[in-house]
Amino acid sequence: MPVLDQQLICSPPCLARAQSGVAAALWHYTATQVAKPYYVRGSIPDPDQAAVIVALWTGPAAREKTSLFFLVPLVSGGLPVPAVRVVAGMLRLRRGTHLFGTTGRRFDGRPVLNGSDLVEGRALPCLCGGIGGQPGPRGFSFERPGELKRYH
Repeated sequence: MPVLDQQLICSPPCLARAQSGVAAALWHYTATQVAKPYYVRGSIPDPDQAAVIVALWTGPAAREKTSLFFLVPLVSGGLPVPAVRVVAGMLRLRRGTHLFGTTGRRFDGRPVLNGSDLVEGRALPCLCGGIGGQPGPRGFSFERPGELKRYH
């Protein structure tokens, strides 16, 4: 059973720009809660699909540190998912993470949840929305607090 709709509708450089856009949009939520009680721990580009793995954690003040990982597609229903829709999907996330099925994959030793229900596609010319220019890092993750890893 396929987890994500993966019809690639633009070039690999455009996919890199789309993944960079998601990472840049989520960066703000490393210091501010994206959904109570979660902060963004990373936006990791998926090497095999038009998707990102969004890593969340309960933050530095939590007594029990909990991490969640969502595989979020950048193509939904054959349409591209802009970065702002990924952020909006994360903002709607609540504690009911048990409602999300797993993808059968693991990241950092934990199951990756299927985040495709968090986003929907939008009629755009391609994944990057036609934005030109040089992309930034395709993603980032905090391996440990203060240890930033960037994906290029």
